[in-house]
Amino acid sequence: MKKISIVIGLLIIASMLFACAPQAAPAEEAAPAEEEAPAEEAAPAEEEAPAAEPLKACLVTDAAGIGDRSFNDMVWKGLEQAKADFGIEANYIESKSADDYAPNLAACVDSDADLVVCVGFMMADACKAAVEANPEIKFIGIDINWLTYDNFLGVDAYMDQSCFQAGYLAAGMTETGTVATYTGIFGPVVQIFMDGFYMGVQEYNKVHGTSVKVLGYDPKAMDQASATGSWSDIDLGRQFGESFMDNGADIILPVAGFVGGGTAAAMRDRGYGYIFGVDQDWSLTVPEYKDLVLASALKNMDVPVYNAVKGLVEEGKWESGNYILQFSNGGTSLAWNAEVEVPADLKAEVDALADKILSGEIQTVSPEYLALYPRE
Repeated sequence: MKKISIVIGLLIIASMLFACAPQAAPAEEAAPAEEEAPAEEAAPAEEEAPAAEPLKACLVTDAAGIGDRSFNDMVWKGLEQAKADFGIEANYIESKSADDYAPNLAACVDSDADLVVCVGFMMADACKAAVEANPEIKFIGIDINWLTYDNFLGVDAYMDQSCFQAGYLAAGMTETGTVATYTGIFGPVVQIFMDGFYMGVQEYNKVHGTSVKVLGYDPKAMDQASATGSWSDIDLGRQFGESFMDNGADIILPVAGFVGGGTAAAMRDRGYGYIFGVDQDWSLTVPEYKDLVLASALKNMDVPVYNAVKGLVEEGKWESGNYILQFSNGGTSLAWNAEVEVPADLKAEVDALADKILSGEIQTVSPEYLALYPRE
């Protein structure tokens, strides 16, 4: 019995020791892994806007065409410069006769041109029809100043101003006492050259007490003005030059594009005389006759053409109406030829005329011309 009690006591002590022993901490459950946020889808690349198409310009020449070294070339120069500066597309279509004007303008329209340039007053009717039929297209009319449309810009010129200086210079330089002028096809925009030239000679006569004569034009007999009937026949320029020289003229102002080159050729053959260049500086554009070019009456038609393109390309801006080339905006001037010696006192007189013309002190057009074509 005593042994049983001892065994029971030992079992009780063992169980108590087991109960007091520290229990192992249960293993911590691993925290569930954080779910990764789904990757954001890449934004689709923005599509580049298609490059704007360049402005497209188309020019229709008169019968003299590109290469006339005068009228048409001066206008085309404006588009060529705009092409170089603004990356426009520029093309031209040459007219051989008046019958080509309407179809050539239609070809420009059909080419999806944004701007069409009509060169020359003889194209006025065809240009007017195209302007009216295509209001979404811009038009520039060189020497066409009487159309009034929102899509039309007319370019005119007071060429009497620089030609007045030319007439004064001619009267001071002539050795025969006779000078002359003629045109291609007579009309108000070429008559203004001749009228200014005539008035310049009269001014010299008044100032110096001379009596220099003008052949080929008299404002009191406009219907008898000399005209070749052509803008391109150089042989006619020779014939007219020879006729004037036969009648005593030694200085001639041809207002007929490079038809005037025929007159220069006649002077070369005869060994005397001077011509005036028109539209461009002929001492530069007609180098074979540079020594015969006394001076040139510049008509800077390239400037309004270039500026019209610039406004459209850079600002989307278009100004319709009528732009007049004149002394006050640099649209016309007399360009001297450094190779021809002009007495210093005469040159000074000619240069001084510019301020008098600008101030209105001198009238550069005849009363007869103003009666037909009044100015504001």
